[in-house]
Formats: sequence, C-alpha cells, structure tokens
Amino acid sequence: MANGSTHTVFVPEMMEDNKRKMLIANSIAAAIKNDEFSVFYQAKVNSDEQVVGYEALLRWTSDALGFVSPAEFIPIAEQSGKILLVTQWVLEKVCKEFAQVCSLNGSKVIVSVNLSAHDIKNPSLVNFIKKLFIEYNVDPHSVEFEVTESAYLENLEMANDFLRHLREQGSSIALDDFGTGYSSLGYLTQINLNTLKIDKQFVDNLQVSERSTLITKTIIEMAKQLNLQICAEGVETREQAEFLIHNGCHQLQGYLFSKPKSLKVLLQEKNGLVDLEEYS
Repeated sequence: MANGSTHTVFVPEMMEDNKRKMLIANSIAAAIKNDEFSVFYQAKVNSDEQVVGYEALLRWTSDALGFVSPAEFIPIAEQSGKILLVTQWVLEKVCKEFAQVCSLNGSKVIVSVNLSAHDIKNPSLVNFIKKLFIEYNVDPHSVEFEVTESAYLENLEMANDFLRHLREQGSSIALDDFGTGYSSLGYLTQINLNTLKIDKQFVDNLQVSERSTLITKTIIEMAKQLNLQICAEGVETREQAEFLIHNGCHQLQGYLFSKPKSLKVLLQEKNGLVDLEEYS
C-alpha cells in the first residue's frame, strides 16, 4: 500500500507473526485460569559460592502453543494490557511458595521478583503486594524487586515514588540490565537502589573484549563507591566467576551455578531425588 511517498509491503510472514501475537495476547487470561504458568527459581551465590538468593522467573507451557518464551509473551502482555494480570499471578505464586523456597537453604535467602515498566506505573500494585505479604506471612526484607534500567528511566519520577513505597515496606530494589541503555550516569544520584545487576552481555565478553572488561570493572568499582550490592548475571564459566569475585562482585548468577528450576526439582535435589524431566 502507498501513502504519498511512503510504501509498506506486507508479506505472509508478517500476517503469521501478527496472528501469533493476537493468539498469545488472547490466551493469557485463559493460561492463568488453567494454571499453565509456573515459576522457576534461579539461584544466586555469594563469593564463597553459597546460595544467598533466588530470582523468580516465569515460564509458560501453553496447551495450544507449547512452550512460549518470556521474551516473546511478556512484551505482548505489556502491549495488550494483560501484564498486570501476569505480574499479580507471579507475585501470589512466589508468596505461596515462599516458605518452601526459604527452607531450601540453612541460611536466610532473598527472593527476587521482576517488575515491568507498566507495573511501576500502577500505584495500586503496592497495596496488592502489601496484602500478599500479610496473607502469606512473607517478610518484606526477604523480597527484592528487580526493575530494568530502561523501565526505571522511562518515567523516573513515577518509578521513584512506586519503589519508595516498596522500600518503606522493607523490600530491596535491584536495577537490572545495568549499562545497556543509557550513557549518562547522573540518574544514579536521583534514585534509591540496593543492588546493581551487571548485564549478561558484559559478562559474556569478559577478558574477550577489552572494552567490556573495562566497563565491568568500572561498574563494580562505581557500585562499591555508592555502597551498592553488585550481582553479575549470565555467569557460565569458571574464568568469568573468578574475574568477578576477584574484582569485588558480591553475587553471581548463571548456568555455572544453576539453571532455573521448578520448586519441585529444588525440593527433590534437597532430598537427593532429581527428576530430569522437570529441568528447564
């Protein structure tokens, strides 16, 4: 079709892509009702490689679509206005499983939950979280909320207000994907954080790319100067882990230590029983 000097060409692949997006968007509410979603937990370890926390990660195995990647359905949930339903489901599921997750280790752990840019624009979600903590007897100090750098800065004032309420309840805040989207670091003086998460793209290139290595060392040093915890994600090799620990990284997360696993598998591992089919 033409509009003045602008031309748009439609191809069958675009039609199929749009049909799939609509199908996913229209399937989300039913997926929640039919219990097709599940939460997997990926361990975070300290410099002694002891588990100190878990990140809650959403998984969807659809009766109609099979496994649907979060990278695909989360943006669609945001665009279609369904993300609040999804976030509320995840929050309640984590709170229901919280006591069992905490029982996996002898020491106290922090469970991290991701919030989207749309979530932190919704003040009512703060009260929803507060009620869940009370209902399921969850200590707010044992929950960390992860927000991507781009989501936080999309609306700095609103995000600050939303996350301030969560901090006042006792929860901590982590800035995820740090260093991937913004060149100015001035905003760090305007926000209240507990943790910076180093993005996987920097970890992947440690001691491969001189620039990535330098950036990673700079991020760690800056975070230490700001009295922030530092967590590196996507750690897959012993060399990466040793570099990060040597340079002062507090927490590590990645396949070197553990893949995301269902609570069922984590409990089986604790009891010496492992069902390999449950792995993701």
